[in-house]
Amino acid sequence: MAALLGHITRWIDETKHRFPDEGATAESRLSLVAGIILFLAALPSQVSGHHSVAFYSNEIIEISGELTRIDWRNPHIRLTLEVTNDRGASEAWRLEGSSIYNLARSGITADTFEVGQRLIITGQPSTREKRMLLLRDILLPEGRRLEMWIQNVTRLESDSRLVDAAAENRGIFRVWSVPAANLAAALAQLRDQPFTESAIAAQAGWNPLDNFATRCEPEGMPRIMVNPHPFEFIDGGDLITLRTELYDIERMIHMDRDAPPDDAPRSRLGYSVGSWEDGDLVVRTTRLNWPYFDNAGTPLSEEAQIVERFSLSEDQTRLDFEVTVTDPPTFTRPAALRGYWLALGDTIARYDCVPLEN
Repeated sequence: MAALLGHITRWIDETKHRFPDEGATAESRLSLVAGIILFLAALPSQVSGHHSVAFYSNEIIEISGELTRIDWRNPHIRLTLEVTNDRGASEAWRLEGSSIYNLARSGITADTFEVGQRLIITGQPSTREKRMLLLRDILLPEGRRLEMWIQNVTRLESDSRLVDAAAENRGIFRVWSVPAANLAAALAQLRDQPFTESAIAAQAGWNPLDNFATRCEPEGMPRIMVNPHPFEFIDGGDLITLRTELYDIERMIHMDRDAPPDDAPRSRLGYSVGSWEDGDLVVRTTRLNWPYFDNAGTPLSEEAQIVERFSLSEDQTRLDFEVTVTDPPTFTRPAALRGYWLALGDTIARYDCVPLEN
């Protein structure tokens, strides 16, 4: 934040001739700086959640019409609604909802809808595109109201959903679900790191409308570990597979060595070696060539080293994790992410992402 304050202060110095009151006091200018910082601090909570959310208004509107198209796909589902405007003309509105996984966990599937249904829609209009709406909820013909922007998996994390993991005694080798509170905390942690000034400058050049997420390009480490979709550890003895539903990604953790081979190629997931330490799984990842720390333009260099520690609860229903990222060009000290997953009996489905422009 200190580096950001410096950037903003220099910006005000360079542009103060544009302000009507050129004799503004230092106190008033600092007050403006504080206001800008508070604004920026609030903004990433929208930007980091997903690549497109920042470009919807905070205004809530209601429209109604006939459902003409259903695109049930990742990263976000899309519906098309034929609406009659105030002049009596027909208009096609595009509606963007949450991901298939998040909706399914609330009992909403493609079969919930039928072309020809009359729907009442509540949502936020786009600030970039005409007749584009971020779905908040849908009122079905029979009167049932559906929440359509679900950015968390688990309001479903009640004790009744937890499996009897102790009886199953599978340790970490199961599918793990991401609780809502954990995801919100993880996204906040991504933003609150000791970034270098060069990293902050790089963030300013990020294009939320044209990047790996909008193009459905599989993400790399460590960003892939911060997402709302389930994860699964698969025991292969000397080779543990860590799957995530997001982009159908599989990471390989080599348990039979303590360092990558000299000829190991660099990749977006890097090369991971693991070991058991006091019952915890510790994974060290190097040889990365994924250029981002997050989905907000923060760079990651090939010097990056990532250490993960996974700790299982005594009843085996919770898996706590710590991720430490050391990368001097990006962080003034190692970055740290902490969170947990729960054993809720979920399964992993195909992701099958379709670029948003299609």
